[in-house]
Amino acid sequence: MTDTLFCYCCRVLHPRNQMRRFSTRHGDRWRCLRSIEAAARSRRERDAFGHRQTDINRAMAKRAAENALRLSRALLLTG
Repeated sequence: MTDTLFCYCCRVLHPRNQMRRFSTRHGDRWRCLRSIEAAARSRRERDAFGHRQTDINRAMAKRAAENALRLSRALLLTG
């Protein structure tokens, strides 16, 4: 079994010991402690957490797109 689980809230893999099963209307999902704790805070703090996580997700997506582009260009040059 894997030692990491996907957090449906922040959309990142986390170590299993940092995850908890969380009931949603779509069934049980895995959610990290960081997002659970952030949800228990004030609205302003929750919004700030959400904005930070969005920025993190955007940066990760941008890096992945840049890496894919770099790889495709390298393949075109060698092939």
